Amino acid sequence: MLAENNLSVAEKLLETGLSNRTVIHKSYYSMYHAARSAVYVQMQLDVTRHRLLVDKFKKLLARNFGDETLAKQMNKWRSMRIKCDYDLGVEVAEDMCGYAISDAVKIVDTCKSLVEGF
Repeated sequence: MLAENNLSVAEKLLETGLSNRTVIHKSYYSMYHAARSAVYVQMQLDVTRHRLLVDKFKKLLARNFGDETLAKQMNKWRSMRIKCDYDLGVEVAEDMCGYAISDAVKIVDTCKSLVEGF
């Protein structure tokens, strides 16, 4: 699964201290691929646009769990990923990477539970 592969790379990068920017990038893309799979399976929608995916994921979470928190976290990391990828002046602290990975784990696990039933 792409989500788990990206998450594994993010965790390894954080352990080795190679690139905090790439940790954010990979953490976000693990969220993206997990949410995309869940939205596809649960809503029969193949969403590739990032902002639209966050919106659909938010609706899916509200419908199934009554809570949009994970979608809001994903959107925060979507914005941070854009900054990390395109703004060379952005500094990324190591603790921020830990938070990104932690949020990615929660989102990937939640999406797995939404997909496994099908």
